[in-house]
Amino acid sequence: MRSSAFAVFAVLAGGACASAPKTEPVTEATATQQSAATRNRDVIGRDELTKPSVVNMTVLDAVRALRPHFLTVRGQNTMPAKSGNDPNGAPMSDNESGKVHASIDGNKIVPIEELAAIRAGSVAEVRFLSVAAAMQKFGGTARQGPVILVKTM
Repeated sequence: MRSSAFAVFAVLAGGACASAPKTEPVTEATATQQSAATRNRDVIGRDELTKPSVVNMTVLDAVRALRPHFLTVRGQNTMPAKSGNDPNGAPMSDNESGKVHASIDGNKIVPIEELAAIRAGSVAEVRFLSVAAAMQKFGGTARQGPVILVKTM
């Protein structure tokens, strides 16, 4: 009996010593961490594109700095050509298949290098489309690769 009373007392005493979880004051560093955690990983918004460290970069450099995963190449995929096979019967491949491409203001698919001619400060938004989303929006012209959509001002 005595040992069970002691056990109950120990549990109650231990619970009384436990403190409420500490909360950290919101500082600039924690606010930056919170905003980074809540930002959309597939969108670079105007607020990021107009930061002093980014505004004079090219869109391609801004993407490299802010969302490098946009530029990840999945590798070459085989796409049948009009004939479907080369003279030896093997499927023909497209050198651009699986690569990241771009579309500026919803226009045709262009090589990603064209983003080097656009200043980040002149862009409203940069959005990443996965392979599936790019194929749905652009069909075969997406060449089985992701597409970076750039919306200019």
